[in-house]
Amino acid sequence: MLSVSNISKSFNYRSVLKDVSFTINEGETVVIMGKNGAGKTTLLRIIARIMACEKGKIFFQNQNLLNGKPSIRKKILYIGHAPAMYSALSAIENLTLALDLRYIKANASKILDRLNHFGLGLQANDPISIYSQGMLQRLKLAYAELTDWDLLLFDEPFTGLDQDGAALMDKALTQWIKEGKTLCMVLHNMERAKIYGDQILYLNHGVMESL
Repeated sequence: MLSVSNISKSFNYRSVLKDVSFTINEGETVVIMGKNGAGKTTLLRIIARIMACEKGKIFFQNQNLLNGKPSIRKKILYIGHAPAMYSALSAIENLTLALDLRYIKANASKILDRLNHFGLGLQANDPISIYSQGMLQRLKLAYAELTDWDLLLFDEPFTGLDQDGAALMDKALTQWIKEGKTLCMVLHNMERAKIYGDQILYLNHGVMESL
């Protein structure tokens, strides 16, 4: 499914990733852990083609992800810390636009159904600028469920969630895993990592280690 080979990246002459290599098989969930600033987010952003690397190769579904056609990336969904949506628009408007950009025909009733499912139905028409961090995480969940993806890159999915929100996140992740979806997540909680992860990897000063 995904093969990452010898990826290196530096910022201001400081090496953040050093020859990072790992593979994800179809249907696997890989959890990446590490201290703050270890390069976990940078690695996901490189795989998502949001950021360039200085060295290395990435193959996704046997195609060169770094030098291949942009269409290869359509089956990869990256969900980062920021919502990557427009703060002045409502949840419904943002999801409609985001789906349009991925050439997915937006169905208003289905969008509202997912927003209701994740506890955002009453705020569906409010601008997301008034959303809390936990509400934005729920919005990301709705987006992930509405999007067609083969690989999900999820950076710290439990950030900002209260107990109910964490339960919704757990239910969604568990369901995707049961369906044989392929996930790569950044987590900080080892107990959760052991629950979800087929592989648990640790970034230590830019070097990838297996746990």
